[in-house]
Amino acid sequence: MKDYPYPYPWKELSGTAEEMQFIETRFAEMSARERYLLEGASQLQSINNAADLINLTEQLDCFAFYCGATNDSALGEYIAKYRERATCEQLPFLDLARWGKDARERHGGVYVSGGFVEQVRPCQQCYDGTNLERLACENTGVQLKVASGSCPAGVWVKLPDHELVTGEPHELAAALAELGMTKWHHAVLLDAKCCLANISGLSEQYDSLEQLIEDGNNLGYVLENRGQGVICFDEWFRAAMELESSVRLDEALDIAQNLRCYNFIPLEPHWERFGRELVRRNKIVDLNSTTGIYFDFSAYCRAEIEKHGLQPCSYGYIARNDQIFVCEYTQAAAWEESIDAAVIS
Repeated sequence: MKDYPYPYPWKELSGTAEEMQFIETRFAEMSARERYLLEGASQLQSINNAADLINLTEQLDCFAFYCGATNDSALGEYIAKYRERATCEQLPFLDLARWGKDARERHGGVYVSGGFVEQVRPCQQCYDGTNLERLACENTGVQLKVASGSCPAGVWVKLPDHELVTGEPHELAAALAELGMTKWHHAVLLDAKCCLANISGLSEQYDSLEQLIEDGNNLGYVLENRGQGVICFDEWFRAAMELESSVRLDEALDIAQNLRCYNFIPLEPHWERFGRELVRRNKIVDLNSTTGIYFDFSAYCRAEIEKHGLQPCSYGYIARNDQIFVCEYTQAAAWEESIDAAVIS
């Protein structure tokens, strides 16, 4: 794997000190899969300055990575197995080299050190020269740096991994390939980070790397799905964690699955939208009726705060209700004291 995105040594690019620092920080924690993607993307897109490279690093989802497909035969096999779901009986009779060659020429991708990269949609200008801070806010749930005997410096893995959803090798497969391993039980965890500021000390929370990966994946899915479309899910989730003084990943996962156990109203700028959904859910008024036209949704949110005795927090107003809290990731006994205390208060 190359230290720089092929074929551009980024330190030679023109850019501001802030842009160069952003790139250095971004590269320091770039996952194995992301490095492979960037290695290919930098060959498919022109890079003239640091701003171009920043735009590219923040749009790697515009490119697809075929893990392990480093030649036409391997690319043909990847497509046959993972895209077309060819059976074991069919594979020996397929001209995989021709299939891979046709796909490469048709899609215009390139081979990189760990597989094949192609562009799947156009890149946009996400960096305008002023919004570096917003770009730095990633959606990655958990980041793990893991090492092996053949790769003692380690590589980063960004969760969630989507292989269970898509059926195609993703973050975990790319990292294992770089580490020269097929299983995680011999890997060494060097570092672990969570996007939730209240969750720290991940390395000490788990005895098993496999369990940490599983829970990291679950958190990633939670954050991506946002409670399957729940309005103000992120604020609701963070408010509940603040109420419970949650510092563990397994606790956070249980809270995410039990948001119904918390009465919540977000901060006032969200009241109109949140109140509309709350009124609909509570069947207070038909939103399409004449009464709905003149209904004050913000006033309804204010009344709900008073009615349920919600306490102010960083993300709005919240309190525990009497619904049963179901523990899936933690031991139920560990919650009893904190939950009882929250209900009493």
